[in-house]
Amino acid sequence: MELVAGLDDIATERQLTSGWSFVVFPTNEAAQFSAQAQRLLPSGAPEFHAAKLQYKNPTECQAYSDFLSLLRKTAETPGSLLAFSLKEQTWDAAFTSFVDRLVAGILASVGITGKTVADGAKDAAPSLFTLQRLLNSPSWTSAVVGRLEMDQNTTTALFASQTVAVKGGSLPATRLLEILAEAYRKQQFPQSPALDRSAIAIVDSSASFLVQAADVLGNFAMNYLIHNLAPTTPGRIAKARIFESVFQDVLPQTQFGQLASLNGPQLELGLKNAGALTFEVKHA
Repeated sequence: MELVAGLDDIATERQLTSGWSFVVFPTNEAAQFSAQAQRLLPSGAPEFHAAKLQYKNPTECQAYSDFLSLLRKTAETPGSLLAFSLKEQTWDAAFTSFVDRLVAGILASVGITGKTVADGAKDAAPSLFTLQRLLNSPSWTSAVVGRLEMDQNTTTALFASQTVAVKGGSLPATRLLEILAEAYRKQQFPQSPALDRSAIAIVDSSASFLVQAADVLGNFAMNYLIHNLAPTTPGRIAKARIFESVFQDVLPQTQFGQLASLNGPQLELGLKNAGALTFEVKHA
């Protein structure tokens, strides 16, 4: 089975809690998903972007609800995964430090010293490793990720434009990232699907409905969590209600106060337990 995946980062306003959201489904569903998503775009909007939702506009709220419903329906195909994973601060610091050392060691072993490549690989690798962990199951052992679209930031966009010299040859920086991720997968998550040689694409979100789906899923899910902890803003409540309306039959009965809290005058989301808090909908 060949898969496509979209990946985006998520974070609270002051970065107290951060993580990633992921959408994965079979490649043969991708074209129809994108075509239907295009038809659902609100009039005049270049993309679905959770931070730009005009929550007072009923038509726009309905479009985002329909987009999430389309995502859920598409992900009911066997081989699919919808997930968002938030990291507790202490665990995040330890994980980031580990990945930085790992990437630095691998790059040094093949003679790559450029800061642009090193910074980009360190930025992108943790999310790839997390996706491998989430997909590490016998259901996906024989699968291959043929296309993985990651939302770009300043660091990764510059990284993606690089070509690196390795052992007398040259290759795109994204190919180097794939080699690094594959080496890690084989050691740590061997039942996770392999990455195709040219799978990784670091893109602007406006060019990828997969990235847009990951963005909306992660943002609305995080606002659902916040809404279940304490009273919050009308915009957050609107996103939480849309998320709940689409996923209500699969949402666990959870005592959210045991998992997270809202801290400080800005009511910033923080996790109470070490590790990661993950929401998943699987159709393996």
